[in-house]
Amino acid sequence: MEQHDEYPKYKGVRLRKWGKWVSEIRLPNSRERIWLGSYDMAEKAARAFDAAQFCLRGPHARFNFPESPPDIPGGQSLSPHEIQE
Repeated sequence: MEQHDEYPKYKGVRLRKWGKWVSEIRLPNSRERIWLGSYDMAEKAARAFDAAQFCLRGPHARFNFPESPPDIPGGQSLSPHEIQE
């Protein structure tokens, strides 16, 4: 089982009181958020955030894992609904 106290704080990720990690991202220049999902591990939630970050802000965005940024062909042309899927 994960030690929640030992995890670094990832951008776009938070821990629910029942133990699931959730991820969401805000649309650029908007208060609207895209729900990215619920995960068993903080790292999976953070990687979902990075994928959405890439789609919304491109390859030069700030990622949780800059050493291995996502590479999603055509990702920047996806709609918010498609990013959520």
